[in-house]
Amino acid sequence: MFVPLKRHVRKVEKNEINKRRGDRVHASIFMAFYAVNGMDVIMNVKEKRSFSRISMWEAIRGYLFILPAMALLLSLLFIPMVKGFGYSLTNFNILKSWDMEFIGLKNFGKVFSNKDFLTIIKNEVQFALSVTVVTVVISLMIALLLNKVRHCKNLVRSLVFMPWVLPEVVVGAIWRWMLNGEKGLVNTILVDYMHLIPNKIQFFSEALALISVSFVYIWRTYPYVTIMLSAGLQSIDREQYEASAIDGCNKIKQFWYVTLPNLRYVLSICSLMAMIWTMNAFGIINILTAGGPGVASTTMPMIIYRTAFQNYKFGLASAYSVVQFLIITIMAVAYLRVTKATNEEA
Repeated sequence: MFVPLKRHVRKVEKNEINKRRGDRVHASIFMAFYAVNGMDVIMNVKEKRSFSRISMWEAIRGYLFILPAMALLLSLLFIPMVKGFGYSLTNFNILKSWDMEFIGLKNFGKVFSNKDFLTIIKNEVQFALSVTVVTVVISLMIALLLNKVRHCKNLVRSLVFMPWVLPEVVVGAIWRWMLNGEKGLVNTILVDYMHLIPNKIQFFSEALALISVSFVYIWRTYPYVTIMLSAGLQSIDREQYEASAIDGCNKIKQFWYVTLPNLRYVLSICSLMAMIWTMNAFGIINILTAGGPGVASTTMPMIIYRTAFQNYKFGLASAYSVVQFLIITIMAVAYLRVTKATNEEA
């Protein structure tokens, strides 16, 4: 009777000892696991802190690198622009700078009441749109041809890029001589040598002045856009053309469904830059026609120059500049919205 009882007691005691040993093992395992993971957490926190400090220092160092450029932009661009907005509200005259007075929006009233203002705006828009559209189309065609060149590619690109390298003064002087109505090279070839037309063309007449200026500015601008588009064409994966050829696409369909979609961002940037450059064009127009005859080729930069440096009315010229700034901003925003909608549809 007592033997089974003793066995039972021993068995219970043995189970209790094993249970305590298991708890100790589990506790040690848990402590070891916690210690390891706890150290990982601590190391991760330390690494994140060190990484954040490194990132902060890298950001500060980056800002320090661009600080000189930002200071230059601030001093040469933003401060004069703010002062220009301020001058547009005054009667600032360079000959009587000590007698400057605040006159509110009177300068803008003079701008909009100018009898030639609508003609100048029409010239500005016509000049900008025609130069931008024709430049992009011609540049795209030349870029496609350049992309097919296999020999002397760098030499050909250098020759294409030559008009962009020349200063505006040189470009204006060359084309003013070539398009001269009496002894110009173009009229001499067409009338005296080739006898293609009976009378010499007056390229700088009231009817043709803006067209002639637009042509010269297209010749001046197309090389930059051509090089940009040529670089964009080289970045297109050739496998897309191979896949489209396998699907039965001819050259026209490849251009429409492969080339243009891949160039849409480059085309957008080039078109916007060409439009802004054209609307701010001054040097070539001033050398070729000086805005004449009358106001036939006068744009906003020309009227700003005349008002400021010929009539010395810097306040009124600043008002014209503000109007020019608003026109460029509106056209740029409208263009970006149109191109963004087109890209989203594509």
